[in-house]
Amino acid sequence: MVKKQSIIPGRLLQGDYIGVVAPASPFDHDNLVDGVSVLKSLGFRLIIPEDIFEKKGYLAGGDEQRASLLNRLFADEAIKAIFCARGGFGSLRILPLLDYASIKNNPKIFIGYSDI
Repeated sequence: MVKKQSIIPGRLLQGDYIGVVAPASPFDHDNLVDGVSVLKSLGFRLIIPEDIFEKKGYLAGGDEQRASLLNRLFADEAIKAIFCARGGFGSLRILPLLDYASIKNNPKIFIGYSDI
């Protein structure tokens, strides 16, 4: 029997980088600004890629673009956590496009809700 290894990311510390993604629906810009302000006040540094502001129909960009953004943030060793700007339908569409080896090799706290 092969024993599966548990992958548990480290806890967040002040000064750590948090990447923000939008893997599903577009989000309210004012809510993002409010959330960023709270996280910065707690001592975290934020990475907010420009392409999270994309829109394609009811989604926050095309499937390939949203998956690429998530893959880039998981691959970035400086980022300790990834927070989703919003949940919603559409996140399941990018599952086949994710780099699972990179995700496994770069465990991070991943925060989202709804379909996330």
